[in-house]
Amino acid sequence: MGQFLDFQALKDSVSFGDAVTLLNLNLKKAGNQWRGPCPACEAGGDRALVVTEGRGFYCWAKRAGGDQIALAAHVLGIPAKEAAHELATRAGIVQVPERNSTSTRKGTVPESEAGKRGLAPLSYLEHAHDAVIALGFDPGWCEHHGVGYAPRGVCRGSVAIPFRDEAGVLLGYIGVEDITYLPTDFTANVVPFAKRA
Repeated sequence: MGQFLDFQALKDSVSFGDAVTLLNLNLKKAGNQWRGPCPACEAGGDRALVVTEGRGFYCWAKRAGGDQIALAAHVLGIPAKEAAHELATRAGIVQVPERNSTSTRKGTVPESEAGKRGLAPLSYLEHAHDAVIALGFDPGWCEHHGVGYAPRGVCRGSVAIPFRDEAGVLLGYIGVEDITYLPTDFTANVVPFAKRA
């Protein structure tokens, strides 16, 4: 557990709908809400626990609510820090080294940089989005290489382009909103990015 996890990045990556699924909550979807009995409080009824996308959750029995991490903490009966790590693990989000590691960047640092496995690919990228096509990418090529428009997460609102080490381990993503941000020698052969001579 002695690892830093960016709570905001986690919340940007895991929606309330994702949290409901990851926590195996037996709730019924109604519009932008999920409703049902609260497994933590063992309170019944179709509105004992209400989770609203983009707003939060509320447990009527405990009169408690909050974000995705607070939901995980409430349902699992554990502190917020443990709940965040559990939610990240279930979502396949790699945790990062302590801030006192060799990295000087705060936030999410790929686990592969610490000599472990790399990041999990982003599963929600849209390969045939207009923004992807506007940058000149072929949607089929993008799907094969894991390039796509990110509607959420840390690259939200941009085309997420993966970069990998020499072994093909996913190190992270670059969010591109304008073709002028790409290197002048950028080609399809750059993904995965290999160490250049």
